[in-house]
Amino acid sequence: MRGITAVEVILSIALLGIMAIAAVFLVPPVGSVRVEAAAKQVRSDIEYARQNAMMTGQTSGVQFVSGGAYTVYQGTVSTPLLSPLTGQTMVVTLSTNYPSTTISGNFTVEFDNMGNPTTGGGGSVTLVNGSVSKTITVTQNTGKVTGP
Repeated sequence: MRGITAVEVILSIALLGIMAIAAVFLVPPVGSVRVEAAAKQVRSDIEYARQNAMMTGQTSGVQFVSGGAYTVYQGTVSTPLLSPLTGQTMVVTLSTNYPSTTISGNFTVEFDNMGNPTTGGGGSVTLVNGSVSKTITVTQNTGKVTGP
């Protein structure tokens, strides 16, 4: 019957230490992951409003409120669109799914039936989580949405 030697124990501990150090340097901070995911959702929601305007022929847009909430709407902010995923109104509070992620300022973008911005074109919305931020921009005249 053979036991574990001290050398094997020391090598195992050293290997675990190296793996732990690598994990610290290779895994992105939680805030970075959260703000990236939130930015992708925001970009998708802006694009959804643009597509809705082109499909229905009615003005659609997104109103962002400093701090962390936004509404995707058709016609006016008081008529939020329904989410194609959940069927719920698209009044979104970022901190619900992305803790500590906020919107840096107020911003509204609206699109006409051609998908061009009538309000907010050339503007952007910035999401922040700690020291990490991501910006989503709506191109003036074309309505193209860029960002993460």
